[in-house]
Amino acid sequence: MKTTSSIIIIIIVVSVSVFTWFVSNWQYDTMMSSMMTFYYSPAALSLFAIIWTAGMAAMMFPAIIPMILFYNRLIDSSKGSNGNFHSHNSSQVLYHRQNNTQSNRDNNNKNYNSIPSSIDQDQDQNKRGKTYNLRNVYRPKIYYMMIFILSYLAIWAITGIVLLIGWSYALDILLAQLGINDTQHQQQQQQQQQQKEQPSINTIFGVLLIISGIYQFSSLKAKCLGYCESPLSFFMRRWRKGAVGAVKMGTYHGLYCLGCCWPYFLLMVALGWMNIFWMGLFAAIIFTEKIWAKGGLWIARATGICFLSIGILSLTGMILLPSDPMSSTSDSGMMSMDNSMNMDMSSSSPDMMLHNETEELDQI
Repeated sequence: MKTTSSIIIIIIVVSVSVFTWFVSNWQYDTMMSSMMTFYYSPAALSLFAIIWTAGMAAMMFPAIIPMILFYNRLIDSSKGSNGNFHSHNSSQVLYHRQNNTQSNRDNNNKNYNSIPSSIDQDQDQNKRGKTYNLRNVYRPKIYYMMIFILSYLAIWAITGIVLLIGWSYALDILLAQLGINDTQHQQQQQQQQQQKEQPSINTIFGVLLIISGIYQFSSLKAKCLGYCESPLSFFMRRWRKGAVGAVKMGTYHGLYCLGCCWPYFLLMVALGWMNIFWMGLFAAIIFTEKIWAKGGLWIARATGICFLSIGILSLTGMILLPSDPMSSTSDSGMMSMDNSMNMDMSSSSPDMMLHNETEELDQI
């Protein structure tokens, strides 16, 4: 029974992860448009949060399968995690004892012909008891596991909103200082500004890479990774019963995962929001860190060395990293708007000249 339930859980989690990968790919343009309009529309911000959370499920669900399976085993061992099954089992034992005592008395008073009917009644009662037990075992298990997973995803949804708002404001400040947002500038000045912008953004990426690389060697990274890769350590520290306990444990697990993986998502935001390539690369690193219990920390440190190396090369200008799609989209939008304005002015200028000439002829 335990093996079957574990296989079912693995199939469900992997299926949800695959489905959310397709959602992240299909809804990429929708997410980018919602990121451009979230300043004015709460619905756009909600749409972004949904698509972002789907992307987090795609990346993180394979890595948390051991945690979910261990939680399933704990629910089985605690008989529902809320104590009701203990009382039910004790009352059931008392009920069977009373039935056995009563059946013994009846067997002493009745003849041999009445035994088959009592056996049939006992079998019916056993079937009913088994059906009742299965219902009461599986209902709270599904309920608690859903609460645990949704609480976990809530942490990532909040993280995505914070990253969107923080990164957007930081990017706006950078563009304002460089003068990119001034529509009065001509196209040549905009090209010069964009040439200045690329080294500045490259510097930001370099700094983020160096900070992320240093964090990979920190004690906080090691502590959070230890709780993420060892379900036993996590539940020994954070185990709570009932629905409230599922909310607390899911939230704590989300915070530990955030403390373990925030550099990857910050870099993913900088290099390209919900870009499938970066999502796949960082998802593979996260999965290896969490599943490989003995080598996860070494994977993290090797990744930190790569981050530091690329960050230093980026700061020195030896390599150029891809720019953020939000900045490129806004710049291309402003460029296209300016070009359209210039085209309108150029197209209207002959008409203006012809109109002026006709007025002069009329006056003569």
